[in-house]
Amino acid sequence: MTLLQALMSFVGFLLCAYVADLQGKRSKKSLLLISCIVLTFCVGFRNPSVWSDTGIYLINFSQTPSLFNLTADSKPYGFTEMGFYYIGVFVKTFTNSSVVYFTLISALSFFFLYKTLRKYSIYPMLGLAIYLARFYTGRNMTQIRACLAIAIIIYFTYFILKKKWWNYLLVIVISYTLHHSAMVAFPLLLLRRYKIKEKWIYAGIIVSIIIAGMYGSFIRTWVQNSGFMQDMGGSYVQEGSDKAFSNTLANPVIWYQVFILFCFTYFEDRLKKLSPYYFIMRNGYFYCTCILIVMCQYAVVAARTSTIFATFEIVMVPMLVEMWGRKNKLALYSILAIPYIFLFALNWSPHYQ
Repeated sequence: MTLLQALMSFVGFLLCAYVADLQGKRSKKSLLLISCIVLTFCVGFRNPSVWSDTGIYLINFSQTPSLFNLTADSKPYGFTEMGFYYIGVFVKTFTNSSVVYFTLISALSFFFLYKTLRKYSIYPMLGLAIYLARFYTGRNMTQIRACLAIAIIIYFTYFILKKKWWNYLLVIVISYTLHHSAMVAFPLLLLRRYKIKEKWIYAGIIVSIIIAGMYGSFIRTWVQNSGFMQDMGGSYVQEGSDKAFSNTLANPVIWYQVFILFCFTYFEDRLKKLSPYYFIMRNGYFYCTCILIVMCQYAVVAARTSTIFATFEIVMVPMLVEMWGRKNKLALYSILAIPYIFLFALNWSPHYQ
């Protein structure tokens, strides 16, 4: 599939999302479920030769034993998370098909994404379209361990609102066995007590930009010496690696996230009435945006460490649409199509031409 064909498919999905979100609850639920199922199989049957990291997972699965052949010395190839490895062991017990393996991982991820959109998002199909533009290629098609871990964490955000601290910690521990970046989700539990003021958010972003601009060399040294960063992706932080560096603060995703954050913050009085999760999501999004800015010199590491709560966009942006009114819905979807088409192309083009 060429970039043009992918873009045309995405535009078509945006149009379908607009029509679907005009329907009743039952129709929305059915269309969302069908969309998630289709996308699940698109991931499972993708061409592994054009998606980064897929080759590593193929090799790992080919070397994975079944439950009957599992030994104490059995270890994964290409990663260290044993929870994810045991999923492969379970699949290998029944089939040697890598297509089944990738489809099952995708199905698990989309199951939690479907549940998230149903639970939190006012316009679930718009939320899914945002997910396609922002995260689909980088997660479902490539970083499938992180994809599954993030999907689980985001769905169980409601544990924080319900003050089920130990439940949330258990979710992080389980997700950590799938991908170690799940530890980045822990501070959201610490931020639960704070109603971060609007001026703090603006100041925090400005300070983050200053830190990124003035202390870039210090940050680079710290990242390269960090055991956690090395464990999460050593090849992404090594000096000279073609995967390590980005365009620093010129990264358009940074300014996109800052814009969404500022909009979500400025309209606090109206948005907090739409969802009891408003402050939890704003805290998480603020936290992840600061990480994205400070770590901007590292393309993949910045994305991995900040992406967990960036996922809240699939709920936050539909809330902004609802706030501005149903009468303006077509105009708002049309305006939103511009940045999301750009972001979809930005995320798609490095992988599949």
